[in-house]
Amino acid sequence: MNPQSLTNEQVGSLVKMLDLTQEHEFTCGECLMHAGEFAESKLAGLPLDEALTLVEQHLALCPECREECEALMEILKAQS
Repeated sequence: MNPQSLTNEQVGSLVKMLDLTQEHEFTCGECLMHAGEFAESKLAGLPLDEALTLVEQHLALCPECREECEALMEILKAQS
């Protein structure tokens, strides 16, 4: 992709993603392994421990995992 062809919105999105980048990040597999605990904690309004904070950070950057987690949260909401 030619950098000159990026829109201001795309550049802003890339800068935001760089800003969210951490020294240690979860892979998609690690994120999904903790997704159930993350969803339950978020729905209960509980504080997030270090691992769940890494899930939250991953979800901010990964639309596929975010979609999976949102679907899980909807299922959990429907069951309660």
